[in-house]
Amino acid sequence: MTTHSIEELAAATAFDSNGDKLGDVKQVFTNDATGQPDFIEVAHGLFGLGSSLVPLRGHRLDDEGLHLAFAKDRIKDAPDLAEAGHLTPEDQDALYRHYGVDQLKDDDTTRYGKQEAGEGQRREAAAGAPVAAGAPAARHTEDHEAAGRHRAEETKRDARPQDKKDIADDGEIIRSEEQLNVAKERVATGQAQLRKNVVTETETVEVPVEREEVRLVRTPINEDEAKKLGNQDISEGEASVTLHEDRVNVSKESVPVEKISLGKETVKDTKTVSEDLKKEQIETNFDEGKRK
Repeated sequence: MTTHSIEELAAATAFDSNGDKLGDVKQVFTNDATGQPDFIEVAHGLFGLGSSLVPLRGHRLDDEGLHLAFAKDRIKDAPDLAEAGHLTPEDQDALYRHYGVDQLKDDDTTRYGKQEAGEGQRREAAAGAPVAAGAPAARHTEDHEAAGRHRAEETKRDARPQDKKDIADDGEIIRSEEQLNVAKERVATGQAQLRKNVVTETETVEVPVEREEVRLVRTPINEDEAKKLGNQDISEGEASVTLHEDRVNVSKESVPVEKISLGKETVKDTKTVSEDLKKEQIETNFDEGKRK
């Protein structure tokens, strides 16, 4: 059997039954009859802002952390209880029903602290077992004759804070409260890509062209030219001329016309996050304006 201190339990990091990390242990609830921890409040979710109560059934505490016997989804869906800093018997019943602990055996290999037999143990249970700083104690007893699986309803009492570390002999008490710690992480949200597609378009260009056409040109012959030509025999004859025109020849070539690239710019924005925080309030049993 391995013995650990409750301080080790309160400082542990919790994992679910599949080995997935949940978060830090925030509070420990102990049994006043046995001095053993019965429940823990474990952080989970983004930045550890969420938390749930988990019964310590079938768990294991080692150098790696606190290994719980329940899956992360069941832990996250646990009822939100202990708002007043303690667990009532009804709260404990609701948690046991949610986790189905009647179907889960107790872990007999892990114990916390040193337990004395007899009257000394009962006095320590009545005064409240030591727990981590700021952690309340769940005051109920376990029916060990029923293998630790059924609670004796007649011995259960409301839970209330029992941390001796917070109370000093000089009349001082330490008040604690939760503070919101927000961090940022950069994650990939998408990809932008450039892609080329080939499309076909029709381009029309007007090209000026020339061509030669035939026309008759008649020029009268004067007397001087007639004398030079002399007498001409009348006969048949022909003459020809070559005609020319411009023809359009079309060719294509591929040339680079533009360079396109992807660029990034950072846009600043503001996001609002909110979370419920717990804090301890001080109450007195006397009028603060009067001395007793």
